[in-house]
Amino acid sequence: MHRLIPWSLVALSACAPAVSLQAASPQPLALDRVHIVDLEAGRSGAPQCVRIEQERIARIAPAGDRSCRRGATVVALEGRYLMPGLIDMHAHLSIGPLEVRQDGDEIVMEALPDDAIADHNAARLVGFGITTIRNPAGDLAAAMRYRARRAEGAVTGPESFDAGTVLNDIDLPGLGTGVGTVDEVRRAVAAQVDAGADWIKLYTGLTPELLQAGIEAAHAHGRPAVAHLEDVAWTEALPMGLDGLVHLMPISPDLLAPHDAQAYRDARRPGTFGFFEWWERFDPEGPEADRVIAAFDRHRPVFDATLVAFHAAFVQDQDDSPYLDEARRYAHPHLFENWTSFFTFALGWAPDDFARARAVWPKVQRMAVRLYASDARMTLGTDMSNPWIAPGASVHREMALLAEAGVPNARILAAGTWQAADALGAGDRLGRVATGYEADLLVLDADPLEDLAHARNAHAVVLDGRYLDAAALATLRGDE
Repeated sequence: MHRLIPWSLVALSACAPAVSLQAASPQPLALDRVHIVDLEAGRSGAPQCVRIEQERIARIAPAGDRSCRRGATVVALEGRYLMPGLIDMHAHLSIGPLEVRQDGDEIVMEALPDDAIADHNAARLVGFGITTIRNPAGDLAAAMRYRARRAEGAVTGPESFDAGTVLNDIDLPGLGTGVGTVDEVRRAVAAQVDAGADWIKLYTGLTPELLQAGIEAAHAHGRPAVAHLEDVAWTEALPMGLDGLVHLMPISPDLLAPHDAQAYRDARRPGTFGFFEWWERFDPEGPEADRVIAAFDRHRPVFDATLVAFHAAFVQDQDDSPYLDEARRYAHPHLFENWTSFFTFALGWAPDDFARARAVWPKVQRMAVRLYASDARMTLGTDMSNPWIAPGASVHREMALLAEAGVPNARILAAGTWQAADALGAGDRLGRVATGYEADLLVLDADPLEDLAHARNAHAVVLDGRYLDAAALATLRGDE
């Protein structure tokens, strides 16, 4: 089925806060008397001293240790907690608003990159404690420009692991590259690798044959392949060697019981109505769900649920939607205007459709709990730059939604730190508070294992060895 607008891509453009911080000082930094949150063990320890030199953790010693403090700028953090910086595995950094234009006799939809939007997003992300992202689709030239600005110190933002435009059945400038043959898939993958892609993103319009070709081409170039799938079932794609899946919206008819599958095919409407029509027929405790869990346990895909993107759509008709104010405050103004005037995931939905969507939400929650208890490489993602997803703040909403579903706090925090770092292939330098690791850290006023809300308003963030206090974070968030 052709889809003109790939629903999971779209996004922002304009002024980032004027915060450009110096590179890490050659003078060491000592964070003293702080409790380290061990997210692999799921517990917090006694107060310690963490010494940072040249952007890395150089030493962890007992609180007050003289060798840890010697010659360093000492920050006394008694009663506070230290954890790794958060990782958003689904953050479209630079995509601009979805636009429609006339090109001769054709109507063209596009979402072109915008460097100002990228810088705005980057600042907000760090302001909320996100120090690393996976940018799972977008213009690679824009991604490389962001990397250069960040390396030069022109922008304060997270490290980014980038994919190019999605490989799909149609072209969408800024969003998707159309491919129709195996050779076209191979050429597109090679071009993206040459342009700096860390991942290859495969999309809903690909046939099983082209999906397989994309996976194989990515692997031939030493790159993982991640996919957003609809008609092709997860249980069909994972045995092909697919490395990652995105979105807890596995709306393939082939994942339904046979009698429900045909009824769903006969009745489904084009667009995003499948977000709830499919779940109305799916049993999270049934044998079809068991097959999905078994595939996750066997193939261990990298997975981010992006609950926040769907929940925001399901409640956007309500005047008290918690997402609207956050989007107004933190999203780029050009994106916010685009969402309020033109594009949302719920295009064409009637009041009854919203009611049906909210009615299936408990099923989504129950499936999330099952997936996050699996052996898969579970991570956190938000689909940032899509409607109502506020950069940075949405990561904390994603964590809260998972907790409300019943996923344990320790599992959620692990998914947002060391498990995500491992999934990125950077687990030897990111995602842990350990000697030799890069100093991307959150300083919190209370233990996040007890309450995830403690991670939202950080006392400070350490980014690449630089200490950003509460005032600097407020500036990065754009708070008045």
